[in-house]
Amino acid sequence: MIIIGLTGGLASGKTRIAKMFADLGAQVLHADSIAHRALFKNTYCYKQVIGKFGKSILNADGSINRKKLARLAFSSDKKQQQLCRVIHPWVFAYIREKIEKIEKNKAVKAVIIEAVMLIESGLYKDMDKILVVRSTAAQQISRATLERRMTQAQVKQRMRFQLGFTQKSRYADYIIDNRGALKDTEKKAKKIWELILRKNNL
Repeated sequence: MIIIGLTGGLASGKTRIAKMFADLGAQVLHADSIAHRALFKNTYCYKQVIGKFGKSILNADGSINRKKLARLAFSSDKKQQQLCRVIHPWVFAYIREKIEKIEKNKAVKAVIIEAVMLIESGLYKDMDKILVVRSTAAQQISRATLERRMTQAQVKQRMRFQLGFTQKSRYADYIIDNRGALKDTEKKAKKIWELILRKNNL
């Protein structure tokens, strides 16, 4: 079994491409979804985050309002780093535990770890191969504003904390260009998938 890190900028199309690989037979883990679990009420991370960011980020039922937390966390480098120091170790441990369980299923040839901060967090060091998605800044802003209902200012603010494509590509074993039509991206994903399996005798 091979572990593949899938990364790219905000709204670059990573999740859609991860779904393409899932359809081809890969087991996919989404780091963002796992990070949301870390913030569940009364978990260790939940308590640590409230301790660092205050109770103003809570909903009426005591759960963390992720939008309020994001506004605070992305307001400065220091606050963003504070959040990452709490969340990332938990996410890493969860992913490693899941991989150990998946490895017991001999039918699974590859696990895809989709993570926007794969490089920045250091999680890339646990990967066998790294796949970076290429998209234009204009496409990222358009997708994020339409699909995630973010403002352009919010998108640009978050992108400021992420490495750009040129920097991410230095870590890439494979690059998948998502600037064109969806069908073209699907063809590229299939080609890369077959190449990875062939090169690793899977």
